[in-house]
Amino acid sequence: MNNTNKELTSFQKKRLENIKRNNDLLKKLNLNNIINLPKDTQLRSPNHQRKKQVKSVSKTTKRVKKEKPAAIPTRRSRRLQGQSATINGDETSKYLDDNLEPKKNVSNGENNMSPAPWEDIKILGDVKLTDIIQDTEKLDKLNSLKLSSGDFFNELREFQRKQSNNVDQGELMSLSDKYESMNMIEAKVIYERISSLYTHPDKNQKIIIAGDVSGNIGLWNANFKQFIEDNYDPDEDITRFQLFNKNISKIDCFPNQSENLLATSYDGRVRSINLESLKSDELITLKNEYDDILGVSDYQFSYSDHNMLYITTLSGEFTQLDVRENNKSITFKRLADKKIGSMCINPQKPYQIATGSLDRTLKLWDIRKIVKEPEWSQYDDFSSYEVVAKYDSRLSVSAVSFSPNDNTLVCNGYDDTIRLFDVSDTGLTSEDLVPKLTIKHNCQTGRWTSILKAKFKPNKNIFAIANMSRAIDIYTSQGQQLAHMRTPTVPAVVSWHPSQSWITGGNSSGKVFLFAESPST
Repeated sequence: MNNTNKELTSFQKKRLENIKRNNDLLKKLNLNNIINLPKDTQLRSPNHQRKKQVKSVSKTTKRVKKEKPAAIPTRRSRRLQGQSATINGDETSKYLDDNLEPKKNVSNGENNMSPAPWEDIKILGDVKLTDIIQDTEKLDKLNSLKLSSGDFFNELREFQRKQSNNVDQGELMSLSDKYESMNMIEAKVIYERISSLYTHPDKNQKIIIAGDVSGNIGLWNANFKQFIEDNYDPDEDITRFQLFNKNISKIDCFPNQSENLLATSYDGRVRSINLESLKSDELITLKNEYDDILGVSDYQFSYSDHNMLYITTLSGEFTQLDVRENNKSITFKRLADKKIGSMCINPQKPYQIATGSLDRTLKLWDIRKIVKEPEWSQYDDFSSYEVVAKYDSRLSVSAVSFSPNDNTLVCNGYDDTIRLFDVSDTGLTSEDLVPKLTIKHNCQTGRWTSILKAKFKPNKNIFAIANMSRAIDIYTSQGQQLAHMRTPTVPAVVSWHPSQSWITGGNSSGKVFLFAESPST
């Protein structure tokens, strides 16, 4: 060894010393494991080209086209053929059977229903619920649902067209007493943390649909009277199934087809669910020009066109989708450089939308006016719309919601406030929105609780938001608190019935709390 070192030049000796020193440093910092990680586990820069950056590509480089997944052929119901349902070649009966034994939750000691682990499930194309729900009794109950909501969408539009319907002091007291005296029933509707909640507009039945963070959907046809008067097992009226493999961002129904639900997910899929035909159609999977999935964060049907859907994504894009057409290619506009957590259409001005974003802004947009190169964006490959007004928050904005007819916009976020804005023509005197009222409200949900979001009731100028002190708070559009409705746990996700006074909240273990009037009234 010494003889070898004598033959080395001084430069080579110095080089060996440097190598040894660097290796020792790596061992001390424990960087070897990080360096050896696969490339796809390391952080990647955004796909889109940023401004003032030059993208150089070798002329000999060829883009490899991703192979499209094989289409799943149309098939008859395996249940009717006496076979077990399969999806992507895997039997689903042992995962989707509603008669699964409850899985013990060690953390809280409760017997919580939990599906067996289903890795990388992808349900592609159109499917029948009879193929993925094995309990025939639950299927029969779904078939027996007789929905009679009426044309609730037109009823709401008529109410929204009226002039401001601010309630007087006497009506405020009546509303307050009404909500404070409501009965509450609860049920474990879905397996995991609820990420979306919807109260169906049917006026005769209390139908609650919940979605969780793993893509499961639970439908509860709540028998309120029997629950109050008797020993009633709500699980008998709950049907669960899985159509997505990620967080379900929103559930709603088609404005002119109350039997047809629409659900979206962080996996980029937009699916319809028909409660009469028991069929789910995949309307579209959102992807960018690089064929990367764009997760859906929020959506809403247009007030001016029942068939037009406005959609926002987890990466800040916005698009319009006609649900009647086969939307093979759609165009995107950029409304934020980060996640858009919430979007809402102004019922008084259907061409105006509001967005709340992780970029700490609340913005009002006029979607009639296109801006090709928005100055606020760091990307130069997307056009946008004209910003009518904006509000800069100290921290991210989680939710935005318009009142039905008194031109109030509510937002809340991680700065622990609820802010109310006047968005009428007289209120928008400059491009900077100024709150007419600020209410302190704890919004620190942490990792295990869904984000709190203020939401206006569709037919009244009052809004609800969950309280971290285990309650649902109800306020008027003028900021006066009407009710503090206590629940056993934090009902983070809140949903109104569009025309009745019923209100629901969902927690982080899949439970739903339903408040309604006593069955005797």
